[in-house]
Amino acid sequence: MTVTHVVRMWPDQGDPQLGTFVRAQISALRDLGLNQKVVVWSGSDHSPLPLDGIEIFVGPRVPMGPRGWPAKARSVLQLGQPNLLHLHGSGGDTAYLLLRCVMQWGQRIPRIVTEHQYFGDGALPTGVLWTHRLANARTAVSPFLAERFEPIAPVDVVPNCWAAPLPHQLRQAHSGGRRILHVGDWVDATKGISPLLKAWHLHAERNPLDRLTLVGDGVDRPLLEPLARESPNCTWLGRLAPEDLETEMGRHDALVVNSPRETFSIVIGQALERGLQVLSTRCGGPESTYIGSSITYRDGRPDAIEDLVMHLGNLRPAHETYPVAEFPNFRPEAVGAQILAMYRRVGAKG
Repeated sequence: MTVTHVVRMWPDQGDPQLGTFVRAQISALRDLGLNQKVVVWSGSDHSPLPLDGIEIFVGPRVPMGPRGWPAKARSVLQLGQPNLLHLHGSGGDTAYLLLRCVMQWGQRIPRIVTEHQYFGDGALPTGVLWTHRLANARTAVSPFLAERFEPIAPVDVVPNCWAAPLPHQLRQAHSGGRRILHVGDWVDATKGISPLLKAWHLHAERNPLDRLTLVGDGVDRPLLEPLARESPNCTWLGRLAPEDLETEMGRHDALVVNSPRETFSIVIGQALERGLQVLSTRCGGPESTYIGSSITYRDGRPDAIEDLVMHLGNLRPAHETYPVAEFPNFRPEAVGAQILAMYRRVGAKG
């Protein structure tokens, strides 16, 4: 079976974390014997990182909006007719691609659309709506996100995936203060980093042995970097490659998530499997994904500083051991098999 993937996010030298969840799914399908091609529509200045056994093509750098849609469509159609087209994300450009696909190849190619992160409220944009209508199947990474698209057509819940932790990635016991980790793109409106840093100032005054580590970078760096550097006992590591991030988790006691909304949050599952405590806002996706897990959810909003300070202070001491979770259904082999079964269900040949 030959599958062409169209992705908006893919790891590159500038951001090795970008789209690692998509890369993991495609790796899982490769290990099941599928022949795959990947077209990257990121528009990044950096070359996408390679993936053994997969051909990766860089889509055109074109203006935003409809003027760029024909060139984007050609970057996919010129690769030839696959057995299946898998779109990771939706918008006006993907709806246009599907229309061109039908015009060129008819209805012979099953079409899949996958949603990983969708934060829009209100009515779905026209391009998103038509991408989902023109697809043969749709997936979302959590029940929380699936509800957003259920009014269009049925949605399969296919989770993100990651490998089991290695021994050196498990939480390493230590003495002294608590080590608290935050991981996320530096987009303050979606990750709540500036309220976290304000809360940390108060927390550090009361708990001078505790330390905060920030992993990430992004468009709000000019705002957030000065706040991070002024924060006591705070270290900013920038972006980390996935394997380095997983090792870094083993040096910490707790993960804090201060987002107003998350559709899945892989980092929460990775932290739980490495024995970290998790303190999170009630942000949707994790509550529908990690049912029964020992996550501490706080009811305060991301900008509820005093509530966040109180919960940070209630994290367990560093010397205590914490339960280690396991998520076998999120392993690459399990997720790959689920996606392959969906491909077969919609009639993909090969």
